[in-house]
Amino acid sequence: MRLHPRTLPVQSAGAELKAQLIAFQIEHDLTNVEMLGLLQDAASDVTRRLLRAERHPNDPERKADEA
Repeated sequence: MRLHPRTLPVQSAGAELKAQLIAFQIEHDLTNVEMLGLLQDAASDVTRRLLRAERHPNDPERKADEA
């Protein structure tokens, strides 16, 4: 089986990100629940921006629900 050229770089980046997140959690003395909350907030921000750009490609500052 041949792998897509992006597979290994993405897996490597994922491993590095996990290590950095663990270090961040330890550095800031965060519980697992606190850390998960921060990650969810960050993911929500990215999702919001992507949805706005998808629905309003010429004006991504408009809210996704605006007509």
